[in-house]
Amino acid sequence: MTAQGKTQRIQINLDLSPELYKTLNNLAQQINGDNAEVLLKAIALLEVAIEAKQKGKHIWIADDNKNLETEIIGI
Repeated sequence: MTAQGKTQRIQINLDLSPELYKTLNNLAQQINGDNAEVLLKAIALLEVAIEAKQKGKHIWIADDNKNLETEIIGI
C-alpha cells in the first residue's frame, strides 16, 4: 500500500479511572467494536449535540411511539 492510501493516525495515551475503562470496554463490546470506535462515536455524538445547541435546538430521547422521555442537558 502506498503512503497515499494510508489513513494518517495519531496515537494518544489516556489516563482513565478503572471504572471509566470498564465502561469503555463494555460499550465496545455492546457495539461489537473497539475502544477507538467507542471514542469516535462519542465524539461524533457530542459534536452533533453541540451544533444543535448552538442553533437553539434540543436533544431528546424518545420512546418507540415518539413520545419525548428525556432531554439531554448540560452539553
